[in-house]
Amino acid sequence: MSDRRVLITGASRGIGLELVKQHLASGDRVVASCRSRDKATALSALAESSGARLNVVALDVGDPASIARAADEVEASCGALDLLWSNAGIYPGSPGTEVQEQPFGELTMEEGLEVLRVNAVGALMVAQAFWPMLTRGRDPKLAVVSSGYGSVGDNHGTPFWYGASKAALNMLHRSLAFDPAGRGVVVLLLSPGWTATDMGGPRAPDPLVPVVEGLRQVVERATAVDTGAFLDWRGEAVPF
Repeated sequence: MSDRRVLITGASRGIGLELVKQHLASGDRVVASCRSRDKATALSALAESSGARLNVVALDVGDPASIARAADEVEASCGALDLLWSNAGIYPGSPGTEVQEQPFGELTMEEGLEVLRVNAVGALMVAQAFWPMLTRGRDPKLAVVSSGYGSVGDNHGTPFWYGASKAALNMLHRSLAFDPAGRGVVVLLLSPGWTATDMGGPRAPDPLVPVVEGLRQVVERATAVDTGAFLDWRGEAVPF
């Protein structure tokens, strides 16, 4: 289905930016969010060349006031959403984040709470803020970009704070999928694997474009029976 109304958070680079490009190429109307429009040069350039089909809004998922402002702006411009990609998050030590990776023995409560606040709690607050717009959408879906690091069953050693934040992200959104309030919207948890982005780093084995194409196909195929599922970009189940 083309001409969908799509919101993509964390769209300034990596998976988020590629999602913007692919949805535009499919004929969708896209709202792309980022923390700072001034610093999102690639996204801004794409907006200039895409005309009215791409709107860029400021949204910091760790700031409740920013979430509320963005929701008001999208409500005024779109009225409803057919698909929300909840992609924004931080990886300690990656470019563009002030949170540093910490080994056991040097962990601090402040760093841990910040990663959990943004990656898990902030993502659910975004879902809550935009939920009324999703419930008015056509065949609405919430696609949450998680990580294999969030799998407890497949944990053979993960970064402490990042893995815990993604496990919490999974729990919160699976709860939403089966909550009475979640009825009518398909909620999916997605693992892109180790993808070649700024966050993934130069040693990542999976190329960005086919990974994003795969994620989109997984979302496209999903129906109500899939709500709450944790899937990789090939559509295979990931253990919780």
